Amino acid sequence: MKVFVIEFHDDDPKKCTSRKMLRFKKAISTNRPKGIVLNPYAKEIISKNDINNAIKGGITIIDSSWNKSDNNFYEKHMFRNSRRLPFLLAGNPVNYAKPMMLSSIEAVFAALYILGFKDDAAELLALYKWMETFVSLNSELLDTYSGKDENDIREVEREVIERIMGEPRQ
Repeated sequence: MKVFVIEFHDDDPKKCTSRKMLRFKKAISTNRPKGIVLNPYAKEIISKNDINNAIKGGITIIDSSWNKSDNNFYEKHMFRNSRRLPFLLAGNPVNYAKPMMLSSIEAVFAALYILGFKDDAAELLALYKWMETFVSLNSELLDTYSGKDENDIREVEREVIERIMGEPRQ
């Protein structure tokens, strides 16, 4: 599965996981979105319904610092095939166990896994020791989301958020 990165160069280069994916040839730099675009503010959730678009065009990650990007930033970068990930916990050292504050590599791993490209996702594990932490924090959720359509994922996500955080997500 091809993974593309649109870089904004606004974060710490030493901590930038997409740059490491690029260095290790696990992603390709681009200026234009291709295939499925991962956007944390998208309305639609990535699901098995997106497999064909991902196969044809790949997955694009928008690499921008959480500290410098907000809803307005991502609204400007909302594309036709923008998708968000369902509820997951970050495993990275900067945002450890924070809901939905994933690094680029965690987001790509989750997208690949949910779409059923588990071998491609597994190739990313070796880039950071803490990726195993991300997987262990989310293994049950990732397995539950994998291969499901958007409505099923949305229902599971709603139940998880109500159970963990006590508040439903729309």
